Amino acid sequence: MMELNEAPQDMDFSNSVQEDVAFNLAILSLTELLSLGGLLGNGVVLWLLSRNAYQNPFSIYLLDVACADLIFLSCHMVAVVSDLLPGHLGLPSFIQTSLTTLRFLCYIVSLSLLAAISVEQCLSTFFPDWYLCRRPRHLTTCVCALIWALCLLLDLLLTGACTLFLGESSSRLCWTLWVVLAALLAALCCAMCVSSLLLLLRMEHGPQRHQSRGFPALVLLAVLLFLFCGLPFGIYWLSRNLRWHIPHYFYHLSFLTAGIHSAAKPVIYFCLGSARGWGLREPLRLVLQRALGDETELGARREAS
Repeated sequence: MMELNEAPQDMDFSNSVQEDVAFNLAILSLTELLSLGGLLGNGVVLWLLSRNAYQNPFSIYLLDVACADLIFLSCHMVAVVSDLLPGHLGLPSFIQTSLTTLRFLCYIVSLSLLAAISVEQCLSTFFPDWYLCRRPRHLTTCVCALIWALCLLLDLLLTGACTLFLGESSSRLCWTLWVVLAALLAALCCAMCVSSLLLLLRMEHGPQRHQSRGFPALVLLAVLLFLFCGLPFGIYWLSRNLRWHIPHYFYHLSFLTAGIHSAAKPVIYFCLGSARGWGLREPLRLVLQRALGDETELGARREAS
């Protein structure tokens, strides 16, 4: 009688396991396809921006964002297999730690760069005289270098403290660093939301409200993309290390949305920069240049051609 009662329970358990594996395979397939497309798109953006040194300082930000997303997607494609299919792909612990470190580093760098872009674009919109005349010449380069250095330092501290590299006493340091990181993530999200809201109000009620295309629209779409697709991945990392209770399927969906966040940015660039009626006949370099707002130089080039 006990065997008859336990048989349905075992069957239900096996069915749930099969459903989980099928769901994970679907998420894994979509994530890998999106990551491949994102690698191609960010590679094109990185190649175009590295070959053409535009006078627009925001091109340096986009160059660093494309580099961070390219490294993130490269690590994400390998790490997500072992995360979604545990036991099917056994990676050495050193490789797993390296992938986790690089993936998290590029995620924080991309978030910090996006916050810097939104804040600087807001300042250039509200204070154009200061931005054109008194802005330091190498401000963008210094900000990008500082972001990479600080994020690398924080990531190395987290890796050393949370992998027991510093000994058993580092567990409290690990928890403290994750609390600091949660506060940093909240501060960056607030900075992006406030600056984007001010930028949106300026675009809707300012003197140039009819010119919605251009770099300000690109910044707004990038911030929205992060809030809907990039933020769940950060919540996943915080909940994993701070022991927050999150639904199980949220973890798996955050892998997919992280791939969407890094892969959709080049699509936004080229969609906003494409001219009506031209389709795919324009060079990608000119499309990207228009997305950055270099309308004057673009018009001169078109008249010369």
